[in-house]
Amino acid sequence: MAHRETKRQLLLQAAAEVFARQGYHATRVADIARHAGVAKGTVYEYFRTKEELFYALLDEWLNQFEEELVERLGQESDPLRQADLLREAAVLFYRRHAVHAPIFLEFWAHALRSRDGRFLERIRRFRGLLLELGTQLTAELVARGIFLPVDIPSLVSLEAGISDGIFLLWVLSDQQFPLERAYVFRQSVLGLGVLSEAARKELEQKLRQKLQEGFLTERAG
Repeated sequence: MAHRETKRQLLLQAAAEVFARQGYHATRVADIARHAGVAKGTVYEYFRTKEELFYALLDEWLNQFEEELVERLGQESDPLRQADLLREAAVLFYRRHAVHAPIFLEFWAHALRSRDGRFLERIRRFRGLLLELGTQLTAELVARGIFLPVDIPSLVSLEAGISDGIFLLWVLSDQQFPLERAYVFRQSVLGLGVLSEAARKELEQKLRQKLQEGFLTERAG
């Protein structure tokens, strides 16, 4: 069983590298087999089709992200720190898969086109978890008086949309700006808009500095 899982992971890694280089549609199962150093038939022992392999890769990556995120959030009770952990987890995940970044765009597009509803369902389930965690965290910030009363679903959905946009910009610009700073900039912009008066007095200077620094150029020093 352990040997089989090792071989499966080898095939997933090979698929990720080939998909990232050639794109999903241009990639053949034979290309993945060759890159993995196995016979083409070996791939079919684990995955019936190229699309099934593509889905397995998506599911594997999202499972890893979800498990790591939930574990990290469970170790911290302060909501402001939890907000930082959400951001840090996303940045860490995308950095880890920086060479695979174009694949995520293909996942989204494929989910909308494929007759295999698992793709869209899996992405919606992933986004549902992020929205659930974001809603819980925002509600806690409002309850503690750190955030002004706000329509929480609207704010959380806006944050998610901006985060997706940052990732898209990062990929299309060939990763020419620091992803971490871009997410901090987003957090600062939104934070200044919803902070309560008391929280603003404590955090405004720090957030305004982040706004002035931006994220498109490297800081000196």
